[in-house]
Amino acid sequence: MSVQYPPSGPAGPQGSGAGTARAGGISGFAVASLVFSLLWLCGVGSVFAIVFGVLALPRIKRRGQSGRGLAVAGLVLGVLGLLAAIGLGLLGGVVDRTHKTRNAEILLQAGGADGVTSADVTYSFGDSTGNAADARLPWSKRERRDLGGLDIVRVVTRNGTASGTVNCRITVNGKVVQSATVTGGHTSASCTYNPVASH
Repeated sequence: MSVQYPPSGPAGPQGSGAGTARAGGISGFAVASLVFSLLWLCGVGSVFAIVFGVLALPRIKRRGQSGRGLAVAGLVLGVLGLLAAIGLGLLGGVVDRTHKTRNAEILLQAGGADGVTSADVTYSFGDSTGNAADARLPWSKRERRDLGGLDIVRVVTRNGTASGTVNCRITVNGKVVQSATVTGGHTSASCTYNPVASH
């Protein structure tokens, strides 16, 4: 006597017993957070990295997307980059304020010896430059101005003769901060002063 089995029913939906894969794909916000954190852009990229990272995390959870690791990495790097930008800004401000000389009296001088009575003199006060061609020696120029940490004062005396000696000197508020003397034809004496480098 044969045993009869009831016909099998229609197959259920495939994969009904398996865990459903995330169908949302990778979060674009998470990718953007990581990219901006790597760009940095003097802290601007870090701000965007933090914003996109914060927006990405709840969207990933709500939409079932992947990319949580990217969002966390972008968020962490963004915070570190922002702190670095703030620290550099504060450091630069402190340096500039520390070495800023208000209303400084600056005296530039150029001279010659051993027969040198004239020379080409170039000079600069920060971003202001000038030139005195074939200036009679001794030569001098005096100015009053604020000196910040990034300002550079310079004077160069160029000897256009075949022999002799030329010199230069920078005086700030009555104190000689830089001087140089060079002997020989077609040579230059160069003096440079920077408030930060001098401390």
